[in-house]
Amino acid sequence: MRRIVVLGAGLTGLSAAYHLRERGVAAEVLERDAGPGGACRTVERNGFSFDLTGHLLHLARAESRQLLGSLGVRRALRSHRRRASVALAGAVTPYPIQINTYRLPREVRRDCLVGFVEARMRPEEPSGERTTFADWVMSQFGEGFAKHFFFPYNRKLYCTDPAELTSDWVGRYVPRPSLVDVIEGSLGLYRKAVGYNATFFYPRRGGIQLLADAVAATLPPLRLGVPVRAVHLGARELVLDSGETVGWDVLIATAPLPHLAAMTADLPTELRHAAARLRAVGVVNLNLGVRGPAPRREHWLYVPEERFPFYRVGIPSNHGDVAPPGCHTLSVEVSVPAGAPAPADLAERCLAGLSELGLLRDRSSVEVTEQIRLDPAYVIFDAARPGLVASLRDHYLASGVLLSGRWAEWKYSTMEDALWDGAAVARRVAS
Repeated sequence: MRRIVVLGAGLTGLSAAYHLRERGVAAEVLERDAGPGGACRTVERNGFSFDLTGHLLHLARAESRQLLGSLGVRRALRSHRRRASVALAGAVTPYPIQINTYRLPREVRRDCLVGFVEARMRPEEPSGERTTFADWVMSQFGEGFAKHFFFPYNRKLYCTDPAELTSDWVGRYVPRPSLVDVIEGSLGLYRKAVGYNATFFYPRRGGIQLLADAVAATLPPLRLGVPVRAVHLGARELVLDSGETVGWDVLIATAPLPHLAAMTADLPTELRHAAARLRAVGVVNLNLGVRGPAPRREHWLYVPEERFPFYRVGIPSNHGDVAPPGCHTLSVEVSVPAGAPAPADLAERCLAGLSELGLLRDRSSVEVTEQIRLDPAYVIFDAARPGLVASLRDHYLASGVLLSGRWAEWKYSTMEDALWDGAAVARRVAS
């Protein structure tokens, strides 16, 4: 019988083990942390539940609802229609900004409208294999939207100039309205739900950990708290921190690709250099448990202006029961280069920014502060990425290692994608 090992008990790894078991195939799941979930986890502090950054379940597939039913969590989730906004130029306007400029100052609105019309009037240029994100934004939305939102927001999110990013990732994530949509949006007349995240599911009580725990509960005991010290491809063997060795016939790896490469003792030098060139940002997530009612009704707000250190602020208590009675939560997200230390004054600057935006009325009302870091958090899609990932993927595959999920495949994806990445790799292994 083949020995199948899953490295990582995040959603992809858990889903892979679940779908293998559905096919009658056993898998051993190894996880370095003390609990399952990976980035899809919840920290409990003094009655407050803090997710590791914003984790909302966006479902585009009917099979996903069936899966939630099979896991027994469908009734534990509540459906929400997105309430998100953009804080810009002293105003707050609904998201997506492309069709909601009507609440912005008229000078900003004019810039966006004129730029969009000019972009539509420009003749289309022949497109090569790839275009930069900056060029794509200018061609799709024009100078006004680029200047006021897309460039500053993505510069903050990726800690990278938009001209260094490719447009490979935009796909379903950035709504592209028509000229009529943009004009109606400038007058407050656009009312349709737009975007992949127009609706979402979230647990009625507690945080998103519910989903990972539900999948884990269907599996034999996971091996938790067992960091891997080394991966030996030639021997098809893992060495744990304890010194124990674990062999495999098939290894499903969901760990971040650069981390996997760093652990791989017999990785060729050129591929080690390739892995070192993969770029990402980490996210420092400042979570606050605050007395009093929530300052706004939105689920989250985008904050593109450079004077604020954060790119997004969530109000999770507006969509879940994650705070004691009479309290609310704030989730503040700040990008930093992967591996780089966060600025020493970051928390103070975040609190000052929240106060300026009216999201924190009184600092003395903060009862709990929980700072969490995810690193890596977002992959940087630069021109080198596809070739680097392909070379590493092919080498691992030749040694019986299948890369699966957002981090191992070094891509951008959702929780729903993680579940079906796991299902896909399970199907591949089982067949």
